[in-house]
Amino acid sequence: MQPNDPYAPYAPPAPPPYGDAQALYRQNVLVPQGASTAPLLAPRIRNVKLALGIAQIATGTVGLVLITAAVLVGDANVLLAAGVALFALSNLLLMAWAALSLVWLHKFWSWIPPEQRHTSMWKKYISPNQAAFFMLIPYFGFYWIFVMNLGIADILERMRVAYPTDKPPAKTIAMLNSIVPLLFFPAAPFLDYVFDKHVEGMAADMQARMRRHA
Repeated sequence: MQPNDPYAPYAPPAPPPYGDAQALYRQNVLVPQGASTAPLLAPRIRNVKLALGIAQIATGTVGLVLITAAVLVGDANVLLAAGVALFALSNLLLMAWAALSLVWLHKFWSWIPPEQRHTSMWKKYISPNQAAFFMLIPYFGFYWIFVMNLGIADILERMRVAYPTDKPPAKTIAMLNSIVPLLFFPAAPFLDYVFDKHVEGMAADMQARMRRHA
């Protein structure tokens, strides 16, 4: 066959060789070379988060009650000291709950196939590190809550096409888990637990089907 033969059958050009420093297009997002999935996280993380959340609410409530009682009674140093100590413990528990929430998010996002790590609210590739640490950006973190919660629901709906699950969509609980805690924070650990359990269940169903197709 001559190099420029006009009657030769069409042959598509060979794909370019991708090196370690180059990126690879998968579907409609630019996925970094080397991106991979991680095992599905264990349920103990969400259980510990719930326990921390309940303990944080309990210690904070009791601490405020004791501080209020000390102010009303007057000259009640023991009550005041106990209230301040419990309130301080409540803040430590809150930080532990928030840190474990970032761990959960990082691990769950690591399980998501790399080509699916984009959402309707953030159409670029989102790495597991971005998913977790963008939560820490002041003010922007409030927007990122919606990107992550609604994004996970969106991703699982896309994946449902290839890996069906009988569990209902997660969009409603994702929306509640994004909005309600901003208005009434004590609901956060409970809604977060329900959301985590629901999406973990969907992911577990999909993981089982992935193994059958492997």
